[in-house]
Amino acid sequence: MIPLLDEAAFINFEVADADLESANAEGVSFQGGCFSRTILRQTCLQRLELQDVMLTDCDLANAQFPDARVVRVTMTKCRLTGLQLGESFLQDVQLVNCIGQMSQFRFSKFKSCSFEDCDLREANFQGADLAGVVFSGCDLRNAELSQATLTGTDLASCNIEGVRVNQEALQGVVLAPHQAAYVAGLFGVTVKW
Repeated sequence: MIPLLDEAAFINFEVADADLESANAEGVSFQGGCFSRTILRQTCLQRLELQDVMLTDCDLANAQFPDARVVRVTMTKCRLTGLQLGESFLQDVQLVNCIGQMSQFRFSKFKSCSFEDCDLREANFQGADLAGVVFSGCDLRNAELSQATLTGTDLASCNIEGVRVNQEALQGVVLAPHQAAYVAGLFGVTVKW
């Protein structure tokens, strides 16, 4: 087990099969390494910095990472249920085959990020800047997208049934034809085929 103390920095690290559940610290930094099969459930790491990091088969359920900075990070097959990553900055981040039901990304800024085949049911992206983000094959049922910036955001291959979004947020979003009809219906428009 690695000690997660305030302002701790880990460079060129490798963590496998570790249990860091319920750890609590501020300003922890991880650069140039990987987590495999690591339990980070219910951790609270304020101002977390992840740079050039890979996470594979990790459990981050109900973890809290407010005001995080996440750059060049790939998460594959991770459990992100209830993850709180609000008011954070994410750049060049890829999430692949992750389970992120009820995850919280409120008011976060995403730059050059992608979600591939992720379960994001009931995820909260309220007020997030998702401009240019690609969601490929994701389940976004009942997700919250109100006040999000969706310019150039690609949702065309996703299930968006029940999504909550305001009309202004839809400016520039990329949708498939059947999704456009569904979204129009949210605002009282009937589309006939």
